[in-house]
Amino acid sequence: MVVVKEKLYTVKQASEILGVHPKTIQKWDREGKIRIIKTPGGRKRIPESEIKRLLGMQEENGLSIGYARVSSHTQKDELFNVARVRCPRRIIRS
Repeated sequence: MVVVKEKLYTVKQASEILGVHPKTIQKWDREGKIRIIKTPGGRKRIPESEIKRLLGMQEENGLSIGYARVSSHTQKDELFNVARVRCPRRIIRS
C-alpha cells in the first residue's frame, strides 16, 4: 500500500484548477502525461505536486511576481479567486 502525504484532488477539482475539461485529465492519464493515484476504492486522485507541475509552478524556494489588469470588479474578484487557488500564500490584493 502506498501512503501519500500530500493533498489529493479529484479529477473534477483538478480540471477546475487547471482550466481544462475533466475528459482532458482522463486523456492525459491514458497518454501518461499526468501522474494519477488510485484510492483503495478505485477512485482517481491527482496529487498537488502534479497540479503544480502542470501549472509550471516551482516549489516554495523561488519568488514569482505577477501582474494582471482587469476592467471590472467582477473580473477582479474572479482573478483573485483563481490566483488564491493557484498560489494560496502569495496573494496581495489591491
